[in-house]
Amino acid sequence: MLPEKFKERMRAYLSEKEYEEFISSFDTDERYQALRINELKSDVLSAKEMLSYLGNNVPWEKTAFYYNEDPANMVTPGKHPYHEAGLYYIQEPSAMSPVCFLDPKPGDKVLDLCAAPGGKTTQIASKMKGQGILITNEINRDRARILSLNVERMGISNALVTNEDSAKLASVFEGYFDKILVDAPCSGEGMFRKNDNAADEWSMENVKTCALRQEEILDNAAKMLLPGGRLVYSTCTFAADENEESILKFLFAHPDYHVVKVDAFDGMDPGRAELISPELRASLEAKDKALFEKSFDQVKYSIRLWPHKLKGEGHFLCVLERDGELLKDSSFVPGGRNIPAKPECIKPFETFVMESLKFDKKTFELKRGNIYCRLESGQELKGIIFMFGDQMYLAPGEMPSVMGLKCMRPGLHLGTLKKDRFEPSHALALFLKKEDVNIAFDHDADSDDIKAYLNGQTIRAELSGQKGWALVTVSGLSIGWAKAAGGMLKNHYPKGLRINYA
Repeated sequence: MLPEKFKERMRAYLSEKEYEEFISSFDTDERYQALRINELKSDVLSAKEMLSYLGNNVPWEKTAFYYNEDPANMVTPGKHPYHEAGLYYIQEPSAMSPVCFLDPKPGDKVLDLCAAPGGKTTQIASKMKGQGILITNEINRDRARILSLNVERMGISNALVTNEDSAKLASVFEGYFDKILVDAPCSGEGMFRKNDNAADEWSMENVKTCALRQEEILDNAAKMLLPGGRLVYSTCTFAADENEESILKFLFAHPDYHVVKVDAFDGMDPGRAELISPELRASLEAKDKALFEKSFDQVKYSIRLWPHKLKGEGHFLCVLERDGELLKDSSFVPGGRNIPAKPECIKPFETFVMESLKFDKKTFELKRGNIYCRLESGQELKGIIFMFGDQMYLAPGEMPSVMGLKCMRPGLHLGTLKKDRFEPSHALALFLKKEDVNIAFDHDADSDDIKAYLNGQTIRAELSGQKGWALVTVSGLSIGWAKAAGGMLKNHYPKGLRINYA
């Protein structure tokens, strides 16, 4: 049931014909589901062969496809072993559009400021291909944990997951990032079709509260972008207070920013400057008429995604750039670099590498906490090894220090030091490929063994005398560790992730 005040406002926003089309989109049972292939795990063609139920491509994301969930025909992607292996991320189609326009590249320094649960973060990481720095932040600690788990599941190695407010990050990372995504907390009107609770919790007062919070977040984001850098602002709401008005106020407050006119996809509409309240227009015009007119004229270059015009939910986005030339400087590391682990800490990890991994020994180097290890698959363990308590992490050499930040995941979690013994982490298992390890056991996705493994059970295996850490894989995709001995694979799948397929 849509709130009456919401319907009244939308009737005022739209023509009578378009309003009827808009409202009708809420009365249909048709919902669009999509998943996005994780290119850190597989190329798209290979993944499509494994996922025969995929339909048409999502127009604005070449790695994403629509599908229809069908439990009767075993099409339940969220409960499948491939999901646990990080082959794909289930994501609402419209929600994939902001990252398309952010256009992250390998080697970029990127901030995802309001990142949980992780759909856009993992989309960014897939495009960065493990190269560059990705800082992904969530202010809510419980949601930050979910974000961290999704970063782990997708095998991401170059992400720093933080749990801070935007002001704290701005005080540390001023003028640091090439690209910033602000998928702002909003009133969630675009999710009314998908989530009944969103409509139940809606109010005009909350719309106003969200708009104020968005203004603060955008102000802090603006401080962290380099001249020439790109900032994409997005919401999943229809409210002009949170969309066009947020952009107008931002441009007026930050005259060194401008809106980029980008090519929209079919079904996407321009922003609607006419929805901006007369009160806001008059207020800004009175302060600086020329700046107001310049700012107001750019609002039309923002983009709206309407549920009655495309295969997705309601969304808004705007591509902003800071005036100037983008000059990248890898020598500037806010807060300093991480402190390398001591040799006595690294030695057990080195032993694990020598005993368990396949790599190019001619190029292997481990010196003063810096490692270069080219694995059999071609991917690399490269950067600084450092300790976070008794936990060992690997981060790119230019990754900012975790000191002074509330941090959930400072790079790739390698494992745990237990006295003089190293125990590899689940994150490392999901990062590695089947060909990177000395011992691997592959299973079909529909096998009883893989379901037993994900349930935490010990499984039998033909070991031929092999002992030690073994990578369990599903259709060639890494899914977790086991300890091989005596014809058995002792399960090391994390207890909190286990699935009961019964």
